[in-house]
Amino acid sequence: MYGLGGMLGAALGQSIAASQASESTGQPASEARQAERRARDVEARLEKLTLICMAMWSLIQEKTNLTEEELIERVKQIDLLDGKEDGRVTPQVARCSSCGRVMNARHTKCLYCGHEKLVITAFDAVT
Repeated sequence: MYGLGGMLGAALGQSIAASQASESTGQPASEARQAERRARDVEARLEKLTLICMAMWSLIQEKTNLTEEELIERVKQIDLLDGKEDGRVTPQVARCSSCGRVMNARHTKCLYCGHEKLVITAFDAVT
């Protein structure tokens, strides 16, 4: 699972690669335009999610009297869950509870044995 920043970076990378490929090999410019459109869509989604996060944080502050310092400290704690402070959430490797093989974060069932993926947190349910 990629974070939204990773998706934006991937979309921008695709846009640049498609533009370069189009220029160097004569591929249709429509591929470059499509990649640029995807990058713009991801950027728009990032802006909307940022707005929603800001609205949620302002509501939480009003209702609970939490401070910016407490939020910053919690962000740091969550960032460090993967062992490094890098401003990213690195998904943990999930293993099938039935056969023990590594499961793809995007799938709801194990590709090897068909066992349903366990949902431990609300974020596990988001694919």
